[in-house]
Amino acid sequence: MAYNLNDFFQIGMDSEATPVNSLVMNTIRTPVDVQSGRDGLSKVTFKVPKNGLLTSDSMVSLQFIQNTSTSSNVTPNFISGALGCIERARLVIDNKVVTDLEKPSLLEIPKTYSRKTQNEVAEFEYKFLANQFNTSVNDDGEEEFAVEKTRYLVSDDDSADDQTVVRYRISDSANSRVYGIHLKNLGMDFLEQDSLPVFLLGQREMVLELFFYKDCREYLVATSGTLGQADYRVNYPNVELVTTHVQLPDEVQAEQLAMLRSKPFMYPLIDNYLVKGTLTTGAVGTKTNQTFRINAQNREVHKLLIVQSELQSNISGTNRVVANQQAVATGDIELQIKSNGLNLYERPITNQSLIFQQTTYAHNGMALKLPYFAFNVNGRESQIPQSVQHLFENYRGTQHYLAIDFSNGNGNVFGGGSVQKQAMEVEYSTTPRLAGLPTQENRQFNTLFYLSVSKMLTIGSNKVEVSF
Repeated sequence: MAYNLNDFFQIGMDSEATPVNSLVMNTIRTPVDVQSGRDGLSKVTFKVPKNGLLTSDSMVSLQFIQNTSTSSNVTPNFISGALGCIERARLVIDNKVVTDLEKPSLLEIPKTYSRKTQNEVAEFEYKFLANQFNTSVNDDGEEEFAVEKTRYLVSDDDSADDQTVVRYRISDSANSRVYGIHLKNLGMDFLEQDSLPVFLLGQREMVLELFFYKDCREYLVATSGTLGQADYRVNYPNVELVTTHVQLPDEVQAEQLAMLRSKPFMYPLIDNYLVKGTLTTGAVGTKTNQTFRINAQNREVHKLLIVQSELQSNISGTNRVVANQQAVATGDIELQIKSNGLNLYERPITNQSLIFQQTTYAHNGMALKLPYFAFNVNGRESQIPQSVQHLFENYRGTQHYLAIDFSNGNGNVFGGGSVQKQAMEVEYSTTPRLAGLPTQENRQFNTLFYLSVSKMLTIGSNKVEVSF
């Protein structure tokens, strides 16, 4: 099994890495953990090749296959595609954890849709991940899911059970498509800034561990009916690690290795990790106040992303657009953050436009290229005409990402964020406005806090250290 790079190069795109006048080598590795390929298990482990410089083009190739289902009219979700199947990703060097991130797709979605428009995502990411989220405005001026621009085919009456998947159907291993998930999309976005000189590791091992969701409803959507949690699965025996390395001349590598004896190599990076909480909402129109305490003492924080995610027990097998890749809008939001004992805002933010703008600040001034109702369902919702298209209702209010910028503007890994001297307090209040699609009232959510922090990887002649 191999990813078809012809699809990638046919659209006239090349590597995003900075061109260098050196040999570029690709390697393909199968899992070293032979137990991971057995049915029912959800983890694969790779030993990363230690050749030259590891670049941001490195990726994992995988495919989805039928498990117990006989229907093949199922496809990856449209918002994050194949990336949604990853439950957790860990990168370990010499038994030191460099990065360990759960639910990486929820961190990646706002980054992807702030850098690119919906059309750019559908044209480029679609080739690797099957992302193809596209919206349009109908004749009545209402926002809806743009079926004509995606791999859905829907009849004129647009009833709930009449759409058909025309591409990227999932069946057996011989007929299902292979997808490519870049390591930079799994919390290792430091590879975008600077390639990692893995040749300096010598005999020390570099291990990549991937945990996949066992419940296919987390990342797949069905055309009609209800999708069961075990109907489809990842084809574990055929998961491969495809790495791209820049090869340095032998004399340069020998010189760099010799320098390690007198001075260790310092690799600064911004790491991402997840802190979990819970939020229970009240009835429609009833305000709920919650204070979260986040232990980030002595760590330099660059960004905080807040996501309200569905519990495992709330997963629906009938969502036709986003599966469970959901950041649910819980209604009207009020926010105040206390950092180092001081309020981040002069007064709590209650204006929903300012709530949206916080995410723009945290993504270098680039706003989310998502429709209004995907991001927010609040008190203004009843004042705006809405489509009755069932696919619109499937994504409405499921992409509410609230990011807070803690950087000071100088752009450096160290010195560019805000060092936390005590626990951070997030005062989060919400007032539900909708009883269904999405369900906001009387519901418990997982509250996910993604923190981006400064980190230093130090490679010496005898050991590897990871410090904050």
